[in-house]
Amino acid sequence: MVFNDQQKLIYASEAAYRVLSRLKQSENPQNLIPNEIWHICQSLVQSRHLFPDQNWLIEFDIFTNAATTLHICSRWLNLDVIDHPCLLLTIEDRQQAILNLVIEEAERYGLTPREKEVWLLQQSNCTYKQIAAELGITPNTVKKHMRSIYAKKKAQQEQ
Repeated sequence: MVFNDQQKLIYASEAAYRVLSRLKQSENPQNLIPNEIWHICQSLVQSRHLFPDQNWLIEFDIFTNAATTLHICSRWLNLDVIDHPCLLLTIEDRQQAILNLVIEEAERYGLTPREKEVWLLQQSNCTYKQIAAELGITPNTVKKHMRSIYAKKKAQQEQ
C-alpha cells in the first residue's frame, strides 16, 4: 500500500484491500485507512520530523481478533510523479505465509496427503496429542508420520 503523509491512500493491491477490510474499525466509511495502519504511518511521519537526515524502516506485528498475525513494514518512498513524500507499507499475513511454506515443503519432500496435514499442524505448533485429536488418529500414528516426514526431509537435503 502507498499513502501520502496526509493519510490519503494512493495505491493498494486487492490483497491489501482485503486486509484493510479485516482491520476496519472506523465508524466513518470515508476513512479507508484503519486506525492501526494510520498509527504506523504516524510513527514514520514523526520519525522523519525528528530525524530528517535518516531513512527509517519500521516494522510492526498486529494480532487481530481472528487470531491472524499481520507483519507490516513501513518506509518512505519518493515518487517522481507525486509532489509529497509517500509511505510504503507491505503487509504479510504470517499464517498464510506459514501455510504457503508448508505446502511448498510438502511438495518438495513428496509428502502424502496425510503427512501434509500432520506437517501443517506441527508447523502451527500443535502437540502430537493435538494433531492426533484434530485428525482422529493416535499420537503413535502422528509420531510415525513425523518420522516419515523427517526421513523424507533428510533425504531431500542430502540430494
